Formats: sequence, structure tokens, C-alpha cells
Amino acid sequence: MTAPHILVLGAGFAGFTLARALRKEAAAHRIRVTVVDPQPYLTYKPLLPEVAGGETQARDSVVPLRRPLRDADLVSGWVVSVDTGAKVAVIRTLDGTERALSYDHVVFALGAVTKTLPIPGLVDNGIGFSSVEEAVYLRDHVLGRIRFAASTADPAERRRALTFVFVGGGYTGVEAIAELQRLAAAELERYLELDGERMQWLLVEAAGRVAAELTEPLSAWTLRLLRRRGIRVLLHTEMTGCENGDVVLNNGEMLSADTIVWVAGVTPNPVLDRADVPRGPKGHVQCDARLRVVRDDGTPVEGAWGLGDDAQIPDLTASKQPAYYPPNAQNAIRQARVLAGNLRLALDGRAPAEYRHTSLGTLASYGGMRGAAVLRGVPLRGLPAWAIDKAYHAIALPSPGRRLRLVLGWIGNGLTRQDAAPVGAFRDPKESFRRAAQEQEQEKK
Repeated sequence: MTAPHILVLGAGFAGFTLARALRKEAAAHRIRVTVVDPQPYLTYKPLLPEVAGGETQARDSVVPLRRPLRDADLVSGWVVSVDTGAKVAVIRTLDGTERALSYDHVVFALGAVTKTLPIPGLVDNGIGFSSVEEAVYLRDHVLGRIRFAASTADPAERRRALTFVFVGGGYTGVEAIAELQRLAAAELERYLELDGERMQWLLVEAAGRVAAELTEPLSAWTLRLLRRRGIRVLLHTEMTGCENGDVVLNNGEMLSADTIVWVAGVTPNPVLDRADVPRGPKGHVQCDARLRVVRDDGTPVEGAWGLGDDAQIPDLTASKQPAYYPPNAQNAIRQARVLAGNLRLALDGRAPAEYRHTSLGTLASYGGMRGAAVLRGVPLRGLPAWAIDKAYHAIALPSPGRRLRLVLGWIGNGLTRQDAAPVGAFRDPKESFRRAAQEQEQEKK
């Protein structure tokens, strides 16, 4: 008898945790698990602001998939389509080949992608902040702009290079700008050529407060902290254009910047458009509290499940209904563990259990041993919040080796000066080789 095949689409927090929770059954050949993702690693996204700020090494924020998921079949590729009626998914692998995978159960754990708007110039000039590659690029880009400013004699070019605009004041945007501003301020002091020059850091937020995930008092404290650090925050403001780096705001203000970072929210993975699954009003996979994909009338789609950032899961613990769980790692990890149990129950012909979870709280780290947190309803700020944030991530990172390196890195940061060495050449490691060849060719001429 063929073992039931469980197809997991996505290896973010949700998909990774689910596949790992099923490893005993997979190792015993009671089930077969296939995980599809284009990346060979899980990115621990809460650490991306620290990666951008240089407090955490990029490799310590990712977990390679092969070892922890060694009992699963890993397919490096993208989802082309899913036919839930025929129970077939078509996958395009890295070499461009398309292959059909039949399954008994499919799990939509594709996560979310950066939500963009049709703003003129955004695609050409904006920098996203949802991957480790973007975090590393942004760090090197900021350091490179400071170096450029020190080398140019043009005041307008210098002012443009030292202007940094962040659009989106959720806690990711706030953490990112806080970490990078500290890094840049320390770097600026090393350039005698820039003595007396000032950087302009601007955070643009459409809502009436920053870090709205926190309580109003903590949000207000965060706003004061940013402004004390020299970050200009504009609330109730939107960017309407940024062609050629010329930022236009809806308050009539205009400024030129070489750095425009877009951190204005996420949206469910557009791959879902190629899957015949019921969707909620915001594009998420529509699920019930048992994590089953359900139609509008509440009937489940056979063999289809959803969790994480791409799923709309009703929160039955909320006082006001309807309510849905927010898209965060805390829920994705716990939903994955519940779903692992539900898949076992389903394979035994038993009814799955409901997912119920009361939030543990919210954490935000702003660098400089400052942070904000709400832990089981208790608000914290400053050093205690920063310390709890560090402890939580050291425990939650799903790799003992990475945890050790992460903690040692934090200790090293406390004992030594911050590392501000850019590695921008890594984005094009063949550049120096090509330049040498071109120069030698010119010499021959």
C-alpha cells in the first residue's frame, strides 16, 4: 500500500515547522512528505532589521532546509498551478522543467510578499525589505551612500546621498529604520570629510501612529524615541511618486533621495491566483478553525489545508466576531503544530482539532539596547523589552547551531565596535575580474 502523500507548498515558518513536526511519520514511511520552495533555506524574518543594522550576520538569520527536513522530499521550484479537484499540483523546478505532483493532502503555506502600490517610480527606485538578500543589500547600500557623499564635491549630490526615506511605519519599518540609522550615524563619524554634514532620515506613515501593533502608549514612546535619534516621522502622510529618486509626498513636500525603502505591508502570495481555492476578501486562503480550506458555505475542500500568512484563520478566542489571527510567526508556528496533529487524525479517519491561541504578545527591537513589548498584556519598554526580544529570538530560531552563533554575535557586538565593512562587491563578484580584463585589453590597443 502506498503511503499517503502530503504536499507542503512553502518552507517559511509554517511549512518548515509542519514538515519537521511530521518527520517521525515520514522516517517510518507511514507518510510521504514533499516540500516545495524556491529557496534552500528558511529565513527568520524577525532578525532582518538586525541583519540590515549589522548586529546579526546574514547566515545566522537563515536555516538550511536539507538537514532538519532530511526525511522529506525537497523540491526547489515554484508552484505553477494547483487543481484541488484532481489533487494535482504543477511545479516548475530551477531548470525550468514543469512536473506534476499528485497528492493526498496539500498544505498552502506560501506566506506573503511585499504589497506594492502603483506609485510612479516605486518599482525602479524602491528597495523592499522581506528577504535576507534585501537586508544585506540595504545595509551595504546605506554605507555606500555615505562613502559616496564623502567623495563628491557637489552639495546637491551629497545631500541626496545622505537622505534616507522609509515608507511604512509598522514595527518592521520602525525596527529597520532604527537599526540602520544607528549604523549610519556611527559610520558618518568616521569620515572627516563629512564633518558638519547631517543625514536626513524620514519615516512616512499613512496612519496616525507608528508601530500600531503595540499599545497606544508604547507607540507614542516609540515615536518619541525615533525623533530623539534624529529620525523625522510624518504621520497621516503618503508617498505619491518617486521617479528618478525625487520623492513626492501628498502634503506637497518634495525631496531627492538615493535610498527609498518600501515597508508598507504585505499581501498573500500571488501564486494563489493559480490555485483553485476559495479566497477571503483580502486574498487569503479561506479556512475554518480546524485549518481546513473551506468554501463560502463552510464545506471543506477535500485534502486541502491552509496556515500561516497566506491563510485566513478565524480566531474563536476573540471577544468580537468575526475575527482572524494576525499574520505573524507566533501563529504560523503554532498552527503548523496543530495541523501536524490534524493530518494524523485525518489519516486515521478522525475529526481534526480547532486551532485556538491567545497571543503571547508583541516584540520590537530598536537597537541601542532599546525596544518595546507587550508580554501577556504587560507593556514593557527600553532595556527590559530589548532583552526579552533577544531572549525570545534566541529560543525561537529553529537551529541549535544558529542560536549559538546568534548569541555569540550579540556578545561580540557588546564587546567590540560595530562592524561597518560593506561587502557590496559580493553582489557582482565578477566585476573586478571583468575590469582587469578590460583594462588589459585597452593596454594592448
